[in-house]
Amino acid sequence: MKTCLLALALLLGTGRAFAQLSPTEEAAVRRTVARLTTNFQNHHFADMATYTTSDVSWVNIVGMWWRGRPAVQQAHQQIFDTIFKGVPFTPGPATVRGIAPGVAVVNLYCHVGAFFPPDGIDHGTNKEGEADDLLTLVLVKKQGQWLLSAGQNTVVRAAAQPNNPIEKPSAEPFDPVKIVDRH
Repeated sequence: MKTCLLALALLLGTGRAFAQLSPTEEAAVRRTVARLTTNFQNHHFADMATYTTSDVSWVNIVGMWWRGRPAVQQAHQQIFDTIFKGVPFTPGPATVRGIAPGVAVVNLYCHVGAFFPPDGIDHGTNKEGEADDLLTLVLVKKQGQWLLSAGQNTVVRAAAQPNNPIEKPSAEPFDPVKIVDRH
């Protein structure tokens, strides 16, 4: 019985150890994320096939769920050609965490400038102020390369922070980018 428990403990510990990313692997994950954020900044997604899986999926801030590389790439390009045309995107610091062998989760804030949904045109009442989004990205290692497999972004609502049951509100909002409520 003791041997069985010891073997189980070692097996569980070994699996956790394999989920840890080496500094080299973490750097590779960060390079893949940098390619995505570069596309956010330059508004061109033509190279998305070089850093995503063929079955990549993305959930945007209003709950649209795009599935498959062609749909994800086309949707990003279309939105960045209209709603986000000329809008600055500034990525903040990223946290990278290995969760299983060959699987990593990245969370990062991205500051988004003001924009005009649904078509990028100022209609007088449709301005969304600048704010921060929190991105959650899942990357997988395939054929020696870290690729984006899933992404989701959420608008950060600073006004909700005082109601967070887990954390006490901070005297200062997230920095280096000021968190602002879009509404």
